Amino acid sequence: TAYATSVGGHESIMLADGTRIELNTDTAIRIAETPSEREIWLEKGEAYFQVVHNAARPLMVYADDRRVTDLGTKFTVRRDTGRLEVAVLEGRVNFAAPQDSHALLITAGETMVATATSVSVTRKSDRDLANDLGWRRGIVVFNDTPLSEAVREINRYNSRKIAIADPKVANISLTATISI
Repeated sequence: TAYATSVGGHESIMLADGTRIELNTDTAIRIAETPSEREIWLEKGEAYFQVVHNAARPLMVYADDRRVTDLGTKFTVRRDTGRLEVAVLEGRVNFAAPQDSHALLITAGETMVATATSVSVTRKSDRDLANDLGWRRGIVVFNDTPLSEAVREINRYNSRKIAIADPKVANISLTATISI
């Protein structure tokens, strides 16, 4: 089954087992459920997963050739061009990429960013994780964020795009909460 949101859209999906998935703006997923697995392909965008854990029937999220496997948790997966981000709010997940011989365990409070050439894991405060999930409440939160990054994020939610006309202002820091 396929689900998608438009630019600025937000949708909640409930699986038969009670697992909840929220899709952010301009997101597309495909879901396949079998008696032994729950598989989700994140084609583009960002999704929040509140998973009813079942070790006999794991939930796996695929983005390109990478896989995130639920180990009983709440987490987000965001797929941007050349970048994949996984943030764990509760519990833990395994992250696997084909070039790695073993899975990387990501636990509550950690955010993993993978590019074509690197994988890094950082710890975030509960507040920072909640701010990153502001889209679930209809806001985006910026804390000392360069204006160029803030504009890129705001443009994800709008069909009319903002452009920075003067490159001198691109690095000005912005701290704000903005309705999307």
